[in-house]
Amino acid sequence: MVVLSLHMLVITGAVTALLIIIQELRVIVLKKRLTQAVVDIEKRNIQFSYLIKTAQTLTTALSKQKLLRIIIETIGDITKSDAEASLCALYLIDYNLNKFIYATGYNLDVTMLSRPTFRIDDHPFKELKKNKDIIFFDEREDVKNLFLKGGKARLYQKVDCGILIPLIVENEIMGVVASFLAKSSYDFLKKEAFILKGVSNQSSIALGSAVQSELAVLDRLTKVYNHAYFEGRLEQEVARADRYKYPVSVLMIDIDHFKVINDTYGHQQGDFILKKVANIIKSNIRAVDLCARYGGEEFAVILPETDLTVYSDRNGTEENEPDSGGALAKAKLLRDMIEKMELKTQEGHVVNLTVSIGIGVKRFPESANMTKDQLIKEADQYLYKAKQEGRNRVCHP
Repeated sequence: MVVLSLHMLVITGAVTALLIIIQELRVIVLKKRLTQAVVDIEKRNIQFSYLIKTAQTLTTALSKQKLLRIIIETIGDITKSDAEASLCALYLIDYNLNKFIYATGYNLDVTMLSRPTFRIDDHPFKELKKNKDIIFFDEREDVKNLFLKGGKARLYQKVDCGILIPLIVENEIMGVVASFLAKSSYDFLKKEAFILKGVSNQSSIALGSAVQSELAVLDRLTKVYNHAYFEGRLEQEVARADRYKYPVSVLMIDIDHFKVINDTYGHQQGDFILKKVANIIKSNIRAVDLCARYGGEEFAVILPETDLTVYSDRNGTEENEPDSGGALAKAKLLRDMIEKMELKTQEGHVVNLTVSIGIGVKRFPESANMTKDQLIKEADQYLYKAKQEGRNRVCHP
């Protein structure tokens, strides 16, 4: 009995010691949690101060460029950690080129970027444009190497995670901030995503005010330029052609049987087709060219310094390379690409789409006196001819 009692005392003592150890561990864990909670509260207070600062400074930004600097510096300050700086790049959309183009950076410049431009449908911008919400990429997804190249970017070895923050104006993405940051900041901001959303919302409102004049010249559906802007720009190009004796061409593009498509598949499908055609045109013209929605299902393209079969060179010679061509080659390319485009309705019906194109050309000295309105009229006459001759074709002088 004495031995058993001693044995029980030993067991009781061991259990008591174990309980004491467990209690001490709990205290340690609670202290760590309390310390982390204090740190998180301090971080959150700092982030809130940035939100207040952003709200105040954005309202006082006088220029678009100053506004972009405020946005990128605010997000850069929010995404940095105590031990590691963050890298941020701000991209703005160019609807005429169908691209996101680098505008400004935080702790980086354009020489550190592997790609200063992205097409709208490139990963990960395509997903961002679809969901219109912040996207988080942890270190396993290696998004850093998609944006950054070696050199100075290698100095930031611990910056392994990425966040894409959209700037949304009138339900359309006008810009994107790509931020590359340390894991500690990434984990905190992913948990406290409302902080980034607050900055994104405030920045979007300010950006919307800054780009109102830019939005005013765009067709709201297709995001190409509108009729009024086309008229003004063509007048400028004709005046420039008169001054320098360069040719200028205009394409008038009309979707064949568009009313039938609308009546058969509905106006939503018709709107979808208009946007697809606009994207094909924008994606296959030069940066100096201009695409506009002329009206309804009709688009117009201005081709500066372009004759019917060649592009003019500023040195007085003519370029006649196979991939440059002139207005006729460009019109045939667009007609061909639109005809080959695969289109399906939501119900799975295949839509066969074609366009008719008319070309107008002002050249020297043959039509030196041609005005803007006469140039449009010539392109419109050849569009009518293309329709009369059976559609799905290009007609020209």
